[in-house]
Amino acid sequence: MKFSLTSMIVSVAVMAGVATAYNPIGQSCDTPGGFGCSQDSGVNGGNAFIYECASTDKFVYVAGCGCPTCCEATTSGAFCT
Repeated sequence: MKFSLTSMIVSVAVMAGVATAYNPIGQSCDTPGGFGCSQDSGVNGGNAFIYECASTDKFVYVAGCGCPTCCEATTSGAFCT
């Protein structure tokens, strides 16, 4: 199994269960079906958002949340709080 910086950042974000200031959209990933939370001033008006590692091995935007810290990632997925 290969590990990348992106995978480590996503893993940390998922383990922490909160949005972090990072924009993975369009970056490569190696765990299709995995979800996470993030927050970046250039995405969703600076509010948190949910992203997924798509079957194309790229992170894609899934949904926007209502505030910068309103996203939680768990082992079963990610959701806006």
